Amino acid sequence: MVSSNQDNPMRQLAAAWEAAATVATEWADRTAAITAEAFHKLATDPAVRVVLESWRISPLFTRRDCDCDCARSHPADVGVCDQHAVITRHLSTEAASAVDVRLCAPCAVAQGVAELA
Repeated sequence: MVSSNQDNPMRQLAAAWEAAATVATEWADRTAAITAEAFHKLATDPAVRVVLESWRISPLFTRRDCDCDCARSHPADVGVCDQHAVITRHLSTEAASAVDVRLCAPCAVAQGVAELA
């Protein structure tokens, strides 16, 4: 007795795989469209733009030098500075009421630890 194509397990598996791939592709296309639309709505929302513009964290691709005075800010951790500023800290000094100081990640952590003591 010869089996038909419908009884062949490999043919059934191939048909099931093709159906699953079609559904997965349709799902991915719909998800991508919905995600793009939602991102566009968020990116153009005035309230979201105000928040994003108020953040003081710089983009990772921007190269800025660290302005930390390591010897005074965290004297126990001199030498940790990597000179690549990733955040701006708003500090009050004796000379000025408020100054924005660019900090690299190691200096920001060292300053935080030094202030805990």
